[in-house]
Amino acid sequence: MNGRFENNAPLALVVGCGDMGMGIARALGRVHPLLLVDIDRERLAGCVAALKHDGYDVTGHVCDISKQVDVEGLAWALLRSPGVKVLAHVAAIGNSGADWRRVIEVDLVAAGLVARAVEPALVAGAVAIFISSTGAQRCPRDPMLHELIDNPLRTNLCARLRELAGRDLNFLEAYFIAKMGVNRLVERLAIAWGPRRMRAVSVSPGLIDSTMGRTGGSEIPIYAGGAEPRLGTREEKARIEVPLGRQGRVLEVVGVVDFLASDAASFISGIDVPVDGGSSAFWRAIGDTSGSLGAEQLAPGFPASP
Repeated sequence: MNGRFENNAPLALVVGCGDMGMGIARALGRVHPLLLVDIDRERLAGCVAALKHDGYDVTGHVCDISKQVDVEGLAWALLRSPGVKVLAHVAAIGNSGADWRRVIEVDLVAAGLVARAVEPALVAGAVAIFISSTGAQRCPRDPMLHELIDNPLRTNLCARLRELAGRDLNFLEAYFIAKMGVNRLVERLAIAWGPRRMRAVSVSPGLIDSTMGRTGGSEIPIYAGGAEPRLGTREEKARIEVPLGRQGRVLEVVGVVDFLASDAASFISGIDVPVDGGSSAFWRAIGDTSGSLGAEQLAPGFPASP
């Protein structure tokens, strides 16, 4: 952790310096000194410099959150800090070109590592906010799968997931599973941390016009309107699957995170908050919340790979 804070107040720790992470940092930084964490040293330095230019009390820490040794270094740095009042865990892989194992490592295992590392530094009244996804609703509901993802720090998680599925997963399956794992992690943390007056929540953006979304490809799966998903534009998906008929904005997610981090939300814990323009309600209304990706079942809860 580089630099010093101007005051001794507990920190807002923001993990991930993408557009959503920076939006959240700007919101939380109005109240708390900031610690930004990112894997990209150059990007992190630029983000810290930009925030300092705007008057924020901020420093940075380079960390690959999927590596235990890096996260242990972050934990030691936090123990020398004034403590953590807000954790905003934003970093994730959301683009379809990634290997499914890497998606599990970054989107699920890393969330568990960060939660474990940050816990000793959390102060009374602290809250951990994990950015999830409404895609978690499309994860197979399977007790054996839940047992695996409820222990994300097991050494053989990816191998066990492959064994359960009977094959390699595809990107979307891994992404949905990882985000369901994050939601379940939040529930466990809320129960474990509650007696210490610490909260945990997840926020699930739906179809958001973000850099991650736009760089994921010009076409994405559209699930409604047919037995099998088909590819279409983000605008078409919004018209079909989002009752508000549009994509969300990053600032609309930031506003929810800002509220959940505030004292106004001090009795909210252990839940997932969708920011999706009504798409979750749409899927419930048509009787589909599990999001089967195919018809043939190769193993409990897993469809055939498209």
